[in-house]
Amino acid sequence: MLTAQHISVTLDNRRVLSDLSCAFSAGEFWGIIGQNGAGKSTLLRCLSGLITPDVGQVMVDGENMHQLDPLSRAQKVAYLMQEQEPSLAFSVYQAVEMGRYPWPDDPDNRHHITEQMLQECRIENLQNRSILQLSGGERRKVEIATCLAQNSDYLLLDEPFNHLDVVYQRFLVRKLQAISRKKSVVMVCHDLDVVQKYCTHVLMLLGGDCYLSGDSATMLNNAHMDKLFDEPI
Repeated sequence: MLTAQHISVTLDNRRVLSDLSCAFSAGEFWGIIGQNGAGKSTLLRCLSGLITPDVGQVMVDGENMHQLDPLSRAQKVAYLMQEQEPSLAFSVYQAVEMGRYPWPDDPDNRHHITEQMLQECRIENLQNRSILQLSGGERRKVEIATCLAQNSDYLLLDEPFNHLDVVYQRFLVRKLQAISRKKSVVMVCHDLDVVQKYCTHVLMLLGGDCYLSGDSATMLNNAHMDKLFDEPI
């Protein structure tokens, strides 16, 4: 289980998260929703170990996330950033293969998993191209394949559908739904229709120390939506 226990985070003298607690388990597909600036990305960065909360702690399978070394964290949690700009001219194959970095693979297994992710994410035709020469949508597919190659127990995705066409969005959300049957998938998403149709659980960040969480059927009602957007939906 991946848990945030009474965490508070201040960035640039602004309290972004306040006394937030949540828990994510295998077999769950979570959608995190909220207005811009509500702390959704900050929460994922805390859960991944990139940010240490001012107060509280993040625990993963009974261990303090921020006391684990980087490789151990990466074996537990894979994190897809909202935006990331490539700076080195790696090939697509090399970029996806980097997802295996946390694991002491033999070369044959590393090659097998990399090839598998290229095929499963429908980017095998790009494998020899430089990531610097890809479109925004193509790069996003590579970033997703790299995260999946990591094969961590917890998959944290910050707006995974950025730059993707509608066809690939539909393919991806169904793939994430399938993955969530055995692992824990947590994604920030602004598409409420997707969250309602595919996510089993929802975390609503309402700002400050106000948040709501529960199963999708219970959470996504008109009363909660009104609170989320400060106006009738």
